Amino acid sequence: MGWKCDVKKFFDSVDQEILLKILSFRIKDSTTLNLLKEIIFSFTTLQGRKIGMPIGNLTSQIFANIYLNKLDRFIKHNLKQKAYVRYGDDFILVKNDFEKLSILRTKITEFLKDYLKLTVNPKSDKILKPNHGLKFLGIKFWQSGRTLNRRSLLRATQRLNTSNVSSYSGLIKKHCNKKYQKLFNWMVLENLIFK
Repeated sequence: MGWKCDVKKFFDSVDQEILLKILSFRIKDSTTLNLLKEIIFSFTTLQGRKIGMPIGNLTSQIFANIYLNKLDRFIKHNLKQKAYVRYGDDFILVKNDFEKLSILRTKITEFLKDYLKLTVNPKSDKILKPNHGLKFLGIKFWQSGRTLNRRSLLRATQRLNTSNVSSYSGLIKKHCNKKYQKLFNWMVLENLIFK
């Protein structure tokens, strides 16, 4: 069983005061902290509340990882879970027992709400059985292995050009079977070399 989830409107929902409090635990230099405060407070919602985080600058991904590190630590250290992966605000948790996974799901959802003032996205909040495969970041995981999902395969073939061929070839080689690797190599030859 796998619980796949993400945070609802993560960048628009980050509590700026909590983010600053987390940063102040590690950063003691007041000049640096004031600069970070200025960056964080540069984003305001329509209501003028100190909620949300600026997107598009280099700090947004760093702030996201710092903010959600609290979630990582809660899951790994407090709940003692090892089969957990997070990328950005997307995460999966794998457990063999449905009831235990449901209990963990409730605890994590409450932690997000109570400590980080975030809510789980109801559209992506799913517990999946292993025979359905677990989709995460464009890859579908099975007990026997993994493969790229259809959307990622389609994107790789449609966007193929000379500047990204090595990147897509590596992706196909890592996540696809030999049959599809050969097919992709023929696509490369057909579209880029013999065109």
